[in-house]
Amino acid sequence: MLEQLHRLQDLERQAATLRAEIDAVDQRRREIEAPVHAAKAALDALNATIELRQTQRRAGDRDVAAFQQRLTKFKQQLMAVTNGREYEAVQHEIATVEGELKAREDQTISLLFELDDLAPQAEAATRTLAERQDAAAAALAGEADDTQRRRLDVISVEASVTALRPTIEAGALAVYDRTAKRYPRYAVADLKGELCVGCNVNIRPMLAYAIRKGEKVIQCENCTRILYPILPPAPVQAAP
Repeated sequence: MLEQLHRLQDLERQAATLRAEIDAVDQRRREIEAPVHAAKAALDALNATIELRQTQRRAGDRDVAAFQQRLTKFKQQLMAVTNGREYEAVQHEIATVEGELKAREDQTISLLFELDDLAPQAEAATRTLAERQDAAAAALAGEADDTQRRRLDVISVEASVTALRPTIEAGALAVYDRTAKRYPRYAVADLKGELCVGCNVNIRPMLAYAIRKGEKVIQCENCTRILYPILPPAPVQAAP
């Protein structure tokens, strides 16, 4: 009977452990996918920067074209002026536009250099993302296989529990179930000598003797766990 209760506890522990491992799959999946998310975020940030710089470059090209048109217009006006005052005014406008044009051209060139630097970075980030996606896919496939194996193991263990419970004497099973509510997975504690391993308290010698006889279910007087005697190994007989 004690052997059956001990076996029942072992099976319930196995099932609980397997269920906990299955429940932890989502956390493991997040851990596996975290490097992928980080690589994707880095690539997205680079692509966003590239898109912004390209937009700025196109705006710069439009501004340069507009400044060049203004400059052409002022140079044409310069040819038509009739006095020195108008000539100086147009020359001032030309100098102003030339300064603005040069500043805008310098900005556009700087953007082109930055885009030249960003392009290989984006290519490297794309390769990194692909590598991490491949690694994550392989790891997740392994996790899926392990999870399926655990689910099958749970079914098997629970079937063993279902088969074992009716074979245990009703009174002993009732004591076990009550104790298991207080100590899930630890309703049965080993008795080593006169020590309850569950609470590390010594029990009375007569009680320990009765437990080792194994005729009935006996609980620890301190923690109420069912005590299961751990018997010393039989001495090895020397060969004749």
